[in-house]
Amino acid sequence: MQASGYDPMAPKHDSDPGYIVAWRHKRRFEAGKLEGEMTYGEARRKAEELRAQEPEKTFWAEKRL
Repeated sequence: MQASGYDPMAPKHDSDPGYIVAWRHKRRFEAGKLEGEMTYGEARRKAEELRAQEPEKTFWAEKRL
């Protein structure tokens, strides 16, 4: 477990706070994080929407540490 108390192996719940949407380009060496903190469920849904809009990138919900 990391010093922050966050356990990446623990089950995630849609109501868990403190998540952002991160991304990387599939072919270029580009990556980033979107501004705005949200719950895990909100970040997961936003990542799914962005995947559909921008198929050349990979998006996922990530805990802001």
